[in-house]
Amino acid sequence: MSELRPTLSRRGLKLALAALALLAACGRSPELDFPLTPASPPRSSPVAVQPTLGPPPSQTLIVCLGNEPESLYRFSSAYLYGPSSREAEAVLQAIYDGPIDVVGYAHQAVILENLPSLGSGDARLAEVSVSETEAYFNPQTFQPDSLAVGKPYLPTGCLDSSCVRTYAGGAVSMQRMEVDFRLREGIEWSDGQPLTAGDSVFAFDLDRHRDTPTPKTLVDRTWSYEALDQRTVRWIGIPGYMDSEYFSNFWSPLPQHVLGELSPLDLLSAPQANRQPVGWGAYRLEEWLPGQQISLTRNPTYFRSQQGLPFFERLIFRFIGPQAQSSIDQLLTGECDVLDESAVLEALALDSLDVQGLARLVELREAGTIALSWSAGSEMERLDFNLAPQSNAPALFADARTRRAVAACLNREALVQDLLFGMSVVPQGYLPPDHPLQAQDLSQQAADPAAGVRLLEEVGWVDGDGVAATARQSEGVAGVPNGTALQFSLLIPQGALHLAVGQRIQQDLARCGIQADLEVLSSQDLFEAWPDGRVFGRGFQAVEWAWPSWVSPLCEMFAGFEIPSADHPLGVNAGGFHQAAYDLACSRLLLGPPADPTFEAAVQQTQQLFAENLPAVPLYMRPRVLAHTVDLCGVVVDPSGLSPFWNLENLTRGADC
Repeated sequence: MSELRPTLSRRGLKLALAALALLAACGRSPELDFPLTPASPPRSSPVAVQPTLGPPPSQTLIVCLGNEPESLYRFSSAYLYGPSSREAEAVLQAIYDGPIDVVGYAHQAVILENLPSLGSGDARLAEVSVSETEAYFNPQTFQPDSLAVGKPYLPTGCLDSSCVRTYAGGAVSMQRMEVDFRLREGIEWSDGQPLTAGDSVFAFDLDRHRDTPTPKTLVDRTWSYEALDQRTVRWIGIPGYMDSEYFSNFWSPLPQHVLGELSPLDLLSAPQANRQPVGWGAYRLEEWLPGQQISLTRNPTYFRSQQGLPFFERLIFRFIGPQAQSSIDQLLTGECDVLDESAVLEALALDSLDVQGLARLVELREAGTIALSWSAGSEMERLDFNLAPQSNAPALFADARTRRAVAACLNREALVQDLLFGMSVVPQGYLPPDHPLQAQDLSQQAADPAAGVRLLEEVGWVDGDGVAATARQSEGVAGVPNGTALQFSLLIPQGALHLAVGQRIQQDLARCGIQADLEVLSSQDLFEAWPDGRVFGRGFQAVEWAWPSWVSPLCEMFAGFEIPSADHPLGVNAGGFHQAAYDLACSRLLLGPPADPTFEAAVQQTQQLFAENLPAVPLYMRPRVLAHTVDLCGVVVDPSGLSPFWNLENLTRGADC
């Protein structure tokens, strides 16, 4: 079974969970990045490249990857086929440029003339008549559906769950989105053939085919996708589907003139798709030496070549394996110009938090021997509480004051400094600190154990024996029998970093009289779906794990309509937080058009309600780190892009960066 790695969009949240459940059912440990898990299953060791042939030409850039990609077949805008998708995405940044980049949690057009918008007219809301049995978007299940008597629907002008109606028959008026995408003039494939709108439609047709192993989430929400002319594609959504990221619903083109004669099933193994992809980007693939490296050269048809891009004539991706010592040594000896995050964080921060790993890189940076470029990434590590356990365990965290006390007892800033060498930030809410929609006036619970103790005593958690290190006991805590210890099992994923974080949480809470007992789970056990999973089956007490943050605020992670249940087994709100005001505001983000003035107000409201109720404690943003030579210029690690090599064509070499 293959890995499916979703791109940065709201659609990926459900896709990730669905794929995790599917992989768990197949008996295989998931390798998805979303939700991000630190442990990866063993892979075959690549052959380390030894510098026996002398140094490469000065106009060669060498990027070292932790593992060899299995495939470079990107069969839609959102999915790669095969394991090692992080490494594959790095290579594909050279072969393709865009078609749309995500930078600073915002989309940027690359090979499109512009991003469509409701304000400019190339995107619009069209009123349509919908009758029984026709496809539409169900505002209760948030899934495509067939309209039938008794089912809910969004009438024209309805923006949230407060105005949903029940279908009683006949034709009803609904709205749908229509979006036009126009390619830049003169874009060519690296073999000189023109890139057309038909190539994007070809990619869509592959994505929707039953033999292409993608979850059909966006396909099922698509009414039609067609080329209007050689450079224009029109996407039309099903009635009622208001996609907040409609401007990204452009399928990444695939070369129909190269792949069109092969069936979707044959393409899964065809060399033309997996090992010899033809793109339009800054480089074209020249040679793939299995177990060693992929070599690329400048693409003469690159649409930015008149700007002198790319700077490097040749580009080599070497496969060096995840061994921390080996990767650092190859950077120091010039065998690598840059270590991809797959060769830095996976090998160092996640597997060996010691002086031979990340600490050594920091040491070398301070000595001026290497450079480290980093950003606080888009994956948020959180401590999630179960507010209503589906077991006999008491609901220790049902009172928001208890949750705020936990936050006050944790020194999250010290955790970032000590374990991640300051290369991260502590979020204030469920959005990353640098997200453009981040609320500016959120109340942040600073580290204050004394305040945490006062909150605990206010709730009724008393210190019965006067020993701070022992667990407090309940005395009048609502819903908790008297004499219950403030002691719980804290689930953590496998991996050295998670263990170190769990131990730090354990130590901090002990000072307040809260006892956390660590329990390590495999990825498969941690993300197993309802009803059997420990977390999504809602039989846990607390869990420390990572979840993505994307361009669209993922308010549904804490929405009551996303609580896992028999009717909704793939719900993502494992903690069970449920508040009517939050759910209404979140429904506005999911059901209404993003251009409406109430959209941003609803984003702000969900953040305020999250901060007040604190169903989870944001710990830190998982960092993205590239290690590279000091003379490599132009490295910009963005928190939200699929790969830190999103601007690969702009990298240069110079004495003074």
